[in-house]
Amino acid sequence: MTAPTGASFNPTQEGVAQIVSLLTDVHKPGANQSEVYAQLDRCKAYPDFNNYLAFIFASGDGLPIEVRQTAGLLLKNNVRAHYGSIAEDFRAFIKAALLPVLGHASRPLRHTAGTCAVTIVNLTGLGAWPELVATLAEGLDSGADSNRIAEDQPLQMDAQLPGAGNQRVADVLVPRVLNLLSAPTADLRALAVSTLNQLANIMPGALIDNMDRQVPGQAWGGRQGSSEKGFLQGLFHLALDSSTSVRKAVCQGLVAMLMAVPERLVASMPDLIEYMLKSTQDEDEGIAVEACEFWTAFCESEVDKDVLRPSLPRVLPVLLKNMAYEEFDEEVQDAEELEEQALRGSATQADRDDEIKPYIHKGTGHGEEAAGEGDEEEDEEGDGIVHWNLRRSSAAGLDMLSNQFGDELLPIILPIVQQRLLEPDWRARESAILALGAISNGCATGLAPYLPEMVAMLLPTLKDARPMVRCISCWVLGRYSKWLLERAESGQRGELDSMMAAVCERCLDHNRRVQEAACGALSTFLEEGKPEQHMAPYMAAVLQTLASTLQLYGRKAMRSAYDTISTAADQAPGLLSQPALAQIILPPLFGKLDTLPDGDRELLPLMECLTAVAAKSGQQTEQFAAACFFRCIGLIERAEQAASSGAFDPDEAAEFVVCALDLISGLTEGLGVSIESLVGRSPLREIIVRSCKDPDADIRQSGFALVGDLAKACAPHIKPAMAEVFTSAMYNLQPQMINQRTLSACNNAAWCIGEVAIKCSSEELKPFALQALERFVWILQVLLLSQSLLAPRMCAALRGIRDDIEKEHAFLGLCALLRLNPQGAGGCFTVLCGAIVSWRHVGCEGLHNELIQLMQGYKAQLTGMGQWDAAMATLQPAVQQKLSAMCQL
Repeated sequence: MTAPTGASFNPTQEGVAQIVSLLTDVHKPGANQSEVYAQLDRCKAYPDFNNYLAFIFASGDGLPIEVRQTAGLLLKNNVRAHYGSIAEDFRAFIKAALLPVLGHASRPLRHTAGTCAVTIVNLTGLGAWPELVATLAEGLDSGADSNRIAEDQPLQMDAQLPGAGNQRVADVLVPRVLNLLSAPTADLRALAVSTLNQLANIMPGALIDNMDRQVPGQAWGGRQGSSEKGFLQGLFHLALDSSTSVRKAVCQGLVAMLMAVPERLVASMPDLIEYMLKSTQDEDEGIAVEACEFWTAFCESEVDKDVLRPSLPRVLPVLLKNMAYEEFDEEVQDAEELEEQALRGSATQADRDDEIKPYIHKGTGHGEEAAGEGDEEEDEEGDGIVHWNLRRSSAAGLDMLSNQFGDELLPIILPIVQQRLLEPDWRARESAILALGAISNGCATGLAPYLPEMVAMLLPTLKDARPMVRCISCWVLGRYSKWLLERAESGQRGELDSMMAAVCERCLDHNRRVQEAACGALSTFLEEGKPEQHMAPYMAAVLQTLASTLQLYGRKAMRSAYDTISTAADQAPGLLSQPALAQIILPPLFGKLDTLPDGDRELLPLMECLTAVAAKSGQQTEQFAAACFFRCIGLIERAEQAASSGAFDPDEAAEFVVCALDLISGLTEGLGVSIESLVGRSPLREIIVRSCKDPDADIRQSGFALVGDLAKACAPHIKPAMAEVFTSAMYNLQPQMINQRTLSACNNAAWCIGEVAIKCSSEELKPFALQALERFVWILQVLLLSQSLLAPRMCAALRGIRDDIEKEHAFLGLCALLRLNPQGAGGCFTVLCGAIVSWRHVGCEGLHNELIQLMQGYKAQLTGMGQWDAAMATLQPAVQQKLSAMCQL
């Protein structure tokens, strides 16, 4: 073995032999791998250990491939974790060692070298490694499989090369990748298309410059012709390639181009539609799935939609056919297996660990709602997206087409649906029901006369012998919730009464998948309805059903039950605080805490659910508060101790700490001043101080949130810790601390200081006021100087939160900002108006006057510039009407 040419590192023969021995031992049968890896881990203490790994990986000719590959993978992990501490000359050696292996004859070694290179590029940028760019270019010229970096790191492809004028990485590599579209081997052609598809996400100048502007219809199919073709011409020539992997990549590329440069495809759109229609029916499911994405992309693109209209009678039947489950679909097999277990009397069989998804805590934020809303369109079975397949893609395409073309699809779709509903094959019936759900929004007007008949037809399917039919029926009824609620509002409650009773019954189904789907349908109705107006008659039955699920469900479905209970708390807080209703759900829910030991991860979703319920149930939680509060205190202390002693993984310990802090916040919000007696006889203040200093941003986020909540409820208990909390908050508001990962913690730090300040006298604030003002002024200056930040971060966030005192304070702050700099709303007038009309009722007279003055000022200014009418035209009619009424415009 010899070191790379020109290397500044010369390994010793003894050192190489020792490390090779360890790497070999890893693969020996019966070896104690834990001990071997522990020895390798101890080698990290030597600064040149990574150089030895690089040397063995790159120059270990004669060694087994698996030994060299293990050296490369260890190198990758060490580089990813400690690249910043590696000496510059050692970095140069490692990079020089990797380059030749990118073109090695062994695919595993090439792959590992590419992984190592991607890791370094991710840390330093591709522009900082021009030798790698040259190596990639040389490999591409020779037709070698060496464009992994371009495929894995497309953003780096637009990096500028040092000392090369304005030349960018893509300028060097894109033409070479394009040449590979005519490569003799299918693998290279597919890899070339796939790489260019990735680049289409950022559309570097080199790709735009190498894209055909006009493509004649006869260009479709075949690979004859010059290799010097642009990307679109290359895709068209590969459209009928003999390789399924190439055609799959071509479909991906054409969809990407439709979204990125639709104007370049207009001339070829009839041919493209025909090609995608044929490919959507391809025997290879991978090709069919990628082609099916075209129909969604078409609806989202800027292409004239009329071009597709003549093809709809052929496209829609294909999508409807594809929406049926495959015979051996894993979801179906799983549901049928659960059904058989139930029939044998073993439905309560415990869920397998591999069926339980990792729990992700949502976190506690203030001043903004959680990003995103539930998206039942993505999950018709209520079980998460396990696999994006042809069925799901076809349903999504039908949904988008119905929104685009509306009721004109019904004469094509309804006859097919009606025929399939009568078929003996349950898969055909299920796909017909799915289709009714997919078109529920886009064809709502045309379907309205049929809805009573449709609901009457769907209710019996909730008891179908096939579990997946019961699942899809729950989802579809949820999709029609708005119509059912509107009917109930007009006094026609018959369908809603029947539906609520049937869905509650399905929540207690013996099949876990049906349980989850029914809980999802209940959540949809709770979210869509006006609680006091629509849901009050059903809330007792709903809560009784949910209370029963707490005893019936296994771990997996239990999370769906928790989500639905949380939705009920969020959407119907006034009802949940009523004693009769609270007593249905609170005892079994709080009782669940006693059934789960410390360290059980099922505590996490339970505590998140209890947080929502406690916050909205008011004094109804008082009888459970002490036990819950001190369980949280104990959980935090034991998790901290276990993490510090090494008995518990720090990340897992942090999850328990976060959920426990959030649950105490929920209790505080619900109980108000009644929490004082519990706080006063607990070590909570010391816990908060530690939490606000914790290196974990999630713990800090929850710690600051709890500070603010306690300040509102029992400020005297927080004030003794004010100096330490303030110091931690100011530390979090330093410029270097504010980034995407820590943003919620920083937001809560600023919010809690405001809540504490409201409860303090001027004398108490005096030691901290100047530093706080300096920090907040800096943040406000950033906002005022960046209009693009002001619009999305403030106006859009304010639009999404509910009416309360926090929203009032935030709007008063926004008005003060805009008084100082009226131009700060430039470019976000529409969003600002949307935020203002998000108020249901502005209770504060001072704020109402501020809003009137603000909008009248903008009206005077824009009228003088002749722009007021144009600005108002950007608003929806309902927004214009409400804004004019609120602000006397």
